[in-house]
Amino acid sequence: MARLSQEEQDSFLSEARIAHFVTVRTGGRPHVAPVWFLWEQATGSKGRAWVMADTSTVKVKNIKQNPAVALSIATPERPLSYLLLEGQARVTSDGLDDIVERMCLLYDGPTRGAEFAKELLGQQRMVLIEISINKIISWKDDTDL
Repeated sequence: MARLSQEEQDSFLSEARIAHFVTVRTGGRPHVAPVWFLWEQATGSKGRAWVMADTSTVKVKNIKQNPAVALSIATPERPLSYLLLEGQARVTSDGLDDIVERMCLLYDGPTRGAEFAKELLGQQRMVLIEISINKIISWKDDTDL
């Protein structure tokens, strides 16, 4: 089993990929939701990820009770790669407009992304989930196919 290098991890996480975001419900049951995310590699740390959400979502409620979260991201085709990011989350509105716009541009492109960001921000229900990463597990297919 091979692991992704730091450079490969940063490249992998900078692409528009759907992540499975795991939070913990009251009582300990996991809650998993597919999400868009924005990665920021911070100097001297494992980095952080941003997820946007409506204020009324289960994930937001769960984080307020238990900030332990995980993001699972995998390639859908070969060569297979996988990253698991574990960390602590907090719900915030700091930098909301900028991060939502950057995320929408990444996933939807310049035209649709700008329109979608404006639509989301106009609803005034969006918040950010800032995830400080404390553990990264990576894997890549190292077999020759």
